[in-house]
Parts: sequence; structure tokens; C-alpha cells
Amino acid sequence: MLGGYIMRKLALLLGAALVVSLPLAATVSTDTYAAAKAKKAAKKEAKKAETSPDEANSRFFRALDDLGRGLATYTYTYDPAGGGGKDKGKAKKGKKG
Repeated sequence: MLGGYIMRKLALLLGAALVVSLPLAATVSTDTYAAAKAKKAAKKEAKKAETSPDEANSRFFRALDDLGRGLATYTYTYDPAGGGGKDKGKAKKGKKG
């Protein structure tokens, strides 16, 4: 008598667990499918947006050129009225008088 009672309780508990977990299991599989579908679409979109190796290399070299120009410290400015650098490095003599 006691064994039948426990078995019925166990069957009810198993049924209740199944009823509670069924909607959760159904949504998890749908979410997983939707996530896989979105990932596949994103991969397809990324493949479309791929650039050719020539284009990628030219972008890289242009970026290096811009960086080099930005970091260049020496700039030559032509100044014809500045004296042409005759007295560069020498002290000027003052008039005595």
C-alpha cells in the first residue's frame, strides 16, 4: 500500500515538472534557432562587405603615409627676406660709440 502511494506521488511530481519545464524548453529551442539564424545572416553580410586585398593594402599604406606626415617634425619654410642664413650661429657686433 505504501509503495503504490509513493509511486503515484512520484508520477504526479514528474508530471508537474514536465508541465512547468515544457514552455521553457520550447522557448530555448526557438531562441537557439533564432540566434543561429541571426549569426548566419551576419556572416553572410560580413562576407558581402569584404574588400579585395589590393584595396586593403592601399588603405594600409595610405594610413602609414598619413601617420608619417603627422609625425614628421622637420618642416622647411622658405623665407627670402630672412637674410638667407649668413649670420647663423655667429654673434652680432654692436657699434661702439
